[in-house]
Amino acid sequence: MTSKSSANYESSKELYLGFDLSTQQLKIIATNGKLDHLGTYNVEFDQEFGEKYEVKKGVRVNEQSGEIVSPVAMWLDAIDFLFGKMKQQNFPFDKVVGISGSGQQHGSVYWSSDAPQLLSNLDASTTLASQLKSAFTFPESPNWQDHSTGEEIKVFEDTVGGPEKLAELTGSRAHYRFTGLQIRKLAVRKNPELYRKTHRISLVSSFVASVLSGEITTIEQAEACGMNIYDIKKHDYDDELLSLAAGVHPKADSASEEEREKGIASLKEKLGEVKKVSYDNCGTISSYFVKKFGLNPSARIYPFTGDNLATIISLPLHPNDILLSLGTSTTVLLVTQNFKPSAQYHLFVHPTMPNHYMGMICYCNGALAREKVRDALNEKYSLEKNSWDKFNEVLDSSKKFDNKLGIYFPLGEIVPNASAQFKRSKLANGKIEDVESWDIDEDVSSIVESQSLSARLRAGPMLNGSDSSNSSTPELDESSSGESSKLKKMYHELHSEFGDLYTDGEKHTYGSLTSRPRNTFFVGGASNNLSIVRKMASILGAMDHNYKVEIPNACALGGAYKASWSHTCEKKNQWINYDDYISQNFHFDDLDPVQVKDEWESYFKGMGMLAKMEENLKHD
Repeated sequence: MTSKSSANYESSKELYLGFDLSTQQLKIIATNGKLDHLGTYNVEFDQEFGEKYEVKKGVRVNEQSGEIVSPVAMWLDAIDFLFGKMKQQNFPFDKVVGISGSGQQHGSVYWSSDAPQLLSNLDASTTLASQLKSAFTFPESPNWQDHSTGEEIKVFEDTVGGPEKLAELTGSRAHYRFTGLQIRKLAVRKNPELYRKTHRISLVSSFVASVLSGEITTIEQAEACGMNIYDIKKHDYDDELLSLAAGVHPKADSASEEEREKGIASLKEKLGEVKKVSYDNCGTISSYFVKKFGLNPSARIYPFTGDNLATIISLPLHPNDILLSLGTSTTVLLVTQNFKPSAQYHLFVHPTMPNHYMGMICYCNGALAREKVRDALNEKYSLEKNSWDKFNEVLDSSKKFDNKLGIYFPLGEIVPNASAQFKRSKLANGKIEDVESWDIDEDVSSIVESQSLSARLRAGPMLNGSDSSNSSTPELDESSSGESSKLKKMYHELHSEFGDLYTDGEKHTYGSLTSRPRNTFFVGGASNNLSIVRKMASILGAMDHNYKVEIPNACALGGAYKASWSHTCEKKNQWINYDDYISQNFHFDDLDPVQVKDEWESYFKGMGMLAKMEENLKHD
């Protein structure tokens, strides 16, 4: 997002840097205290280091084992390269007072016992990579695409009592990429000896913060939630999950009680304390960067977080706001005060708002599924294959919910967990009947409706109106009137027609079905298609506003905003609510409001229909 402000480096007294270490590139964004986006700098790993490190799209892939990793030394080279590029362009490093950022979530870096001394004694006359060769026990970091931990998934979920129990503890069921599973793989299967020699373990985010500050920093609390070993309710690591990660669980590993206790204590030392959500810095910039690039020696490093977590703080999201990313896959991010865990989505502690959470729902079938319908429609009318004109025309002319709905999974789906399949149904005489096929024009509205309804159903339990006071079935008073009475009547009619509704095994309540988002922000490739956005927004039913937003550098931008907010709080020595801080300084003229016809009520029945259709999906 490029600010329309006339601010520049010369007119800005203080600057903030936001890092984003992603799979394929390192990016740095510079802002000032007014959140003006002043510059973007990046280095593509394949382009600059592909031959040296033998990477493709930033990673090394082992097809046999399923391992997908990135060389840590390449990231060190990238930091040197990008700072050097900025110095050549006369970037005013002396004005930088705060740095934060993000790293690809779940990835981990393994420091050796030599690391602390090496980090604190870096020589500005040579490179990071050459000086930190012996700083790592494992030279590669597992990438989020890694799928080599199938054994560990089974052990974690079976030991604690299933995926729902693990989600209840940690906010997520077990996933290949999650750090606790990756640690177990190294400690038990890959190289137990190197694991024992590991002095500290960082996440990718805290790794960058450690390099910049010249000392190994703590893991930030929101990021810790993506490890499958952190108990979100207790705000601490869970000993049983730590024993699994360390390979010293009495049942899974036949470990003695003494081995268990020693193994847990050792892993806790390797991980260090978790940095609770705060505005406190985790150190100042290392003298290496001061001498080599001219960084301000008093520049403070603030805890880095995960990439998705950084995305939600790049926009003025308040509790009950939803960010809908419409890319190849679809991702729903939201801010909530409700801890309502499920095995089908993720909950993380919010990185800047205590007692709040970030909910995340990831769908595999997003743009790809819509494109297949578009292609079939264009083939019917003999139109150009990639054109959206006819699709949008049909979608714009579609009526409200007409008791027909389809489920479109060209690929196996994550949410709900189902195999690749297509299902079309209609509601007739109170019964859902499968329809073998219908005209392709019907699929246009149906696919957008079912994708929107799925997000609406699954976001419902996390929205703030869906609390314990709304969990019971409300009594219906026929004599009363008003919005509350109307909702109760709609709910009773829905329950009468469909009975109890479940999503991913969780029973819906009055609150979860009647809660609505405050604002909805649409980002990603398909957000440029206003026909799709308007239809989705009309079904999701935001109470206040719908916005189309372009944030190509959201992760780095969120890091810069976090640094700005943290530095401001430190200077004033007082807590400033993050959402208030962003709202006061955010350039709202960068948002494009979308005018929407509210059809939330007409799709109330659609929720019941979709929930029942999902009960009969095929599974692998």
